[in-house]
Amino acid sequence: MIRHSSLPKLAQCPCYESNPVAGPAAERGTRMDAAFRAMLMGKPVTGDLTTEELEAVAWAVSTARTLADGAPIEADEDKLKVVTPGLDHIGTEDGRVEALKLSFDLKSGQSTRSYYEQMAAYALGNMDSDFNEETKNWTCVLLFCDQREVKRHEFTYEKAAEVVSEVLSSATDPNRKPTACEYCSWCRKADTCVARTAPVVETLAVVETPSVSLEALKAEIVSDPARLGRFLQAAAVFKDFHEEVKTAAKVDMEAGLSVPGWKLQKQKGNEYFDRLSIVRAAISGKSGLDDLVANCGGSMSGKKFREWCAKMGVPVQEDESRRGDEIVKLVVDKPKRREA
Repeated sequence: MIRHSSLPKLAQCPCYESNPVAGPAAERGTRMDAAFRAMLMGKPVTGDLTTEELEAVAWAVSTARTLADGAPIEADEDKLKVVTPGLDHIGTEDGRVEALKLSFDLKSGQSTRSYYEQMAAYALGNMDSDFNEETKNWTCVLLFCDQREVKRHEFTYEKAAEVVSEVLSSATDPNRKPTACEYCSWCRKADTCVARTAPVVETLAVVETPSVSLEALKAEIVSDPARLGRFLQAAAVFKDFHEEVKTAAKVDMEAGLSVPGWKLQKQKGNEYFDRLSIVRAAISGKSGLDDLVANCGGSMSGKKFREWCAKMGVPVQEDESRRGDEIVKLVVDKPKRREA
């Protein structure tokens, strides 16, 4: 069954399959979606959300109300179901303004990701529904609450139908082939997909061949645009695989495993000052309060905070300094240099 949320992934790889096990990011997004709808309806927010997450959702609610411009916003989950032609799965929006032919979708992920195909499916479903049978245009608004960004996608019926049809046609093609993309790690076939395993095997083969001249290989790859494109794609896959292996190695080494040529290196967490410290300093400085508080994002690095305090002649309350969790890195264990 193809889900609305799978369409952007299928647009990049027609063989993509959603992982049935929801990761931490997906679970966080579900909690924030529920909080968004609850706030819009004036109901208590349930779920384990941090202060920063609640503030992010509150921004999205305020933004949605501003964009609705007084028109009623439907936020009841049971009334936000979307049936899209060609999809068996029933999607769920996060908010809808029927009077403006507009819907909202809260996103807690990166604003650099594209959700265009998913929005096209929502738009098509809305325009194809009984209560919108005369509608020929629909707008989908993405609310990236973590980054406080808004993106709009406007569709005609024909455009939305075309986008959805192209993705479905590619995803159901019996001759489709997997393509490495940014969503590989989310796919249930990530560990066995040839688009991921082949680049890793090929890279290891090159590394273990002593006769290979890296300089000659680089020149050969750069001189062939088609091969260069394949190499960059393969390198991206290997990079993800490399990070996964490093993470596994760290866990094993923390448990006592020795890996020749590598060691664990501990690093203090980043220093920061929280919102209360920033507000107290801003009030003490009697200048720049609005700008400082509005742009601190809930906390400020120790370096930036000290620079601001020095500029305003405000003493730094050292006992209010905080640090994040200790960071453990896997680094090359270089031989110590002898002192002359």
